[in-house]
Amino acid sequence: MDLIKWKEDLEEIGEKAAKEFNIETTLNTMMKNWEGIKFFLVPFKNSGTFTCAGFDDALNILDEQIIVTSAMQYSPFKGPFVDTITEWNQKLLLVSDTIE
Repeated sequence: MDLIKWKEDLEEIGEKAAKEFNIETTLNTMMKNWEGIKFFLVPFKNSGTFTCAGFDDALNILDEQIIVTSAMQYSPFKGPFVDTITEWNQKLLLVSDTIE
């Protein structure tokens, strides 16, 4: 088949596919990370009201994922995932605004 003459093209295609796979895997992992996050309503002293607890893990994940999705938006390999990246970033920013 004389594949050696296509070596550079094959390497370029392989590198691009690997970088796109990395983006896809990272997005899927980020989304799964939120499945284990739980918030709790705990009584606030004896006031009859409640406060929300469990923000520590969420804030750590949130900050990290906002940075990662922001970087993904500038990746030249984002093409197949641009809508997912944009949507996920908007959700993260909404959560951040809500928590603040």
